[in-house]
Formats: sequence, structure tokens, C-alpha cells
Amino acid sequence: FENLDPKGALVRGFGAAPTQKIFFRLDLLNAIEEYGIKLINSRQSLEIASDKFLTSIYLERHNIPTPKTIICENPNDALDSFEELGGDIVLKPLYGSKGVGITRISDKGFAENVLYTLGQLNEIFYLQEFIEHNNRDIRILVLGNNAVAGMYRVSDNWKTNIHAGARTEPLELTEELANLAIKAAKITKTEIAGVDIVESEKGLLVLEVNSIPGFTALQKVTEFNIAEEIVSYFLKNAKI
Repeated sequence: FENLDPKGALVRGFGAAPTQKIFFRLDLLNAIEEYGIKLINSRQSLEIASDKFLTSIYLERHNIPTPKTIICENPNDALDSFEELGGDIVLKPLYGSKGVGITRISDKGFAENVLYTLGQLNEIFYLQEFIEHNNRDIRILVLGNNAVAGMYRVSDNWKTNIHAGARTEPLELTEELANLAIKAAKITKTEIAGVDIVESEKGLLVLEVNSIPGFTALQKVTEFNIAEEIVSYFLKNAKI
């Protein structure tokens, strides 16, 4: 590591991998930082944002509004949590992106089958109350102290991920939306963040903070050159 030349590195990929490899990659990033190389985003940010449990803890601890969430290991506890969350939940893997592995469950019999099957595989249960959102949510790109662009993601079903077929629509970025996104990014130590927000009867709720946000879809509905903005932010803040 002492032979590495750059003063900083822009982390734009982390990769899907078994847990052991994920920890090893985090260790590599930790070692790079130990040798004085500035990472954007930092190793800590990547650890928090890539783990839905940690993200939920940080957001809840700092009073960021989010859907009610329960995390447990035992399928019996998970089934009780299903009832506690109103019998209509979204079950998510702790790690992952693009909507892969996310399932909505609103039937108790189906919940029993899914939860006990996953229990046999020693899975962790991350259950979140389903929030009615008219098949639409919001993605906001945050760079440091600025919310630079946003979009609606609109779908024909409850999943609003672009990779699941959702389409983009322009968004007027209000002060309330911008402030919430910036706060969520700061709480999770994420300098370059894609913050997912849903409009609900309870108000604005933060769903997730992505520390390696894609921006191809967002670029289609904003006048900013997003790649240029990201590189400019990196060069300024990595002090290269």
C-alpha cells in the first residue's frame, strides 16, 4: 500500500459477493485509508449504507423518519413481527440493491412458508411495514452539503426500482426534500449519496441511502451533468 500514488480514490463499485468477500473488500478499503488515501465514499459510509440493518439504526437513532422496521433471527419472532407490522410487510435481504430479493407479503399463510423456509437457511429477517405510495418514490442525489438533482421513479406495481422496470419523471426539488436527503446522507457518513424517499400519509419517509448511486436514469431528467458534478466534488474534497 505504501507504493500507491493517488492521494484519493473515488469508490464507484463494491460488487455483489458472499459475506466473506464483502468483509475482505471492506478490510482493503480500511487498509487504503490507513495509508492516508482519501476515499469517497469512505469505508465507514460503504459499511453503513450497504447494510440495511446499520442504515436503519443510524436513521432511527437520529430521528430520520423511516417506515417501521424489525430485524430478527428467529422465524417465530419474524412471524410475530409480521403481525406487529400490520400483516402487510416488505421483506428485504440485509445486503443487496436494485430491488433484488425484495418481497411483499400480505398473507399469513404465505408469510409462514417464506419465513420458516428462510429460517432453515439461517437467514436474517429484515421486515419493514409496507407503505402505500401509489407506485412512486423519489431518488435524490446528494453531494456533500448539496442536493443536486432528483427524480420520481414510477412503476406499474409497488416496486419502483429502475432495474425492475420503473420509469423516471422530473421532480421539483423542494427545500423539505433537499434538507431531508442531505440529513440522511450526513447521518450515514455518505458524501455522495442516492437517497430514496417515499411520500406517505405519515409524511416523507426515508427508505434507503445508497453509497454507490447510479445516475444514468437521473441524468435523463436533469440539466446537470451529473458525472461532471461528481468528479468535480471528488477532486475538490479529496484535495487532489
